[in-house]
Amino acid sequence: MGEIVKMPQLGETVTEGTILRWLVSVGDVVKEDDPILEISTDKVDTEVPSPFAGEVTALLVEEGETVEVGVSLMELGGDGNSTSEKPKEEAEVVKENMSEKIPEVKIETTETSTQVTNNRDQKLSPIVRKLAKENNINLSQVSGTGKDNRITRKDIEKILDSGEVVKPQEKEVKNEISEPINSEEPKKATSGNIPRLRKRIAENMILSKQTSAHVMTSVEVDFENIATLRNKVKSEFKQKEGFSLTFLPFISVATTNALREYPVVNSSFDLENNVHEYHDFINLGIAVDLNREGLLVGTIKDSDSFNLRGLARKITEVSKQLRGKEYGLEDVTGSTFTISNNGSFNSFLTSPIINQPNVAILSTESIKKKPVVIESADGSDSIAIRNTGLLSLTWDHRVFDGSTALLFLNSIKDQLENHTWSEDLN
Repeated sequence: MGEIVKMPQLGETVTEGTILRWLVSVGDVVKEDDPILEISTDKVDTEVPSPFAGEVTALLVEEGETVEVGVSLMELGGDGNSTSEKPKEEAEVVKENMSEKIPEVKIETTETSTQVTNNRDQKLSPIVRKLAKENNINLSQVSGTGKDNRITRKDIEKILDSGEVVKPQEKEVKNEISEPINSEEPKKATSGNIPRLRKRIAENMILSKQTSAHVMTSVEVDFENIATLRNKVKSEFKQKEGFSLTFLPFISVATTNALREYPVVNSSFDLENNVHEYHDFINLGIAVDLNREGLLVGTIKDSDSFNLRGLARKITEVSKQLRGKEYGLEDVTGSTFTISNNGSFNSFLTSPIINQPNVAILSTESIKKKPVVIESADGSDSIAIRNTGLLSLTWDHRVFDGSTALLFLNSIKDQLENHTWSEDLN
């Protein structure tokens, strides 16, 4: 028996992955660190390098299968008879039992229907089925280039890139009874498989609610001084940087400063193992909407090392990476605190779910003009129109209490309202 390549640990919270595509075949000779397969997790799709050198003697997992960390994937330098595979005798018994239970039915088929049957019998990856369904491609008319003529993702992408039209499969229509079309008939609900990203989000959200004692606290912030500064520099800033200066970088800088002041908010809490870890670094997570398909949290490592302009650049870069699907595992893991910019979708008040293993998450709400009472130095009051908005903090009550949450929020509020931000743009 040779070396066994196992499903790697692709992040501290990743427990399984789906085999998207094998990049090698039995008989190929690979070097150490050569890419051998593509794996999809809830965080990222990535190529996996070989930890050993040698000849591929067995592929132990089919494309499209989802396996847990530690499961054997491939054998190098062996005899091809890995113990993880079913013995031949067992396979024959299963085959015989199946043939006994399912009677043979003879069906006259055309060449097209035979192709449909063959393609349906293939173990196609979820990605291939999803792409074909979304683009209305009839798989019976696609020639596979993979192992055993299996249709691969590249085959589908080649069709899409060429603009070639593959007609959808025609359904058999029964003509025994002719009935008029009833335009009044109610529409039927459609159903389909839950996308993998949405499934992972659902699982992570439920896990977070079951893990942390969620509490939400809010403060109102006067953004008038920042709004005035933005209006003054926005044209010059966009011309120089190539993107607009939003409120988010200001909030992010104030947040990293507050995290240094209140390090318990920048910690991780493991009650089961009796560990409370205070991080000596600040990795800011920015929740990015992927065109309504789901959310990913991009990570800005050592975010407290950036000034206002630099952090604005990093936020823009991370957002483009995630939306363009040009990110690696390191870009979406390792955050110590998360910001969700719900205000960009005109929110008023949001109670976000904590991004584990963080102990808190900040929601930035929409900033709008409203009349507020201004108290002058002599104690007299006046009404003015100001740009204001809420900041909402969801925090884990197991880790700290409301006093800490409010001190943290008010530290951010004080910086946003009173700091001389024009100096930070130089």
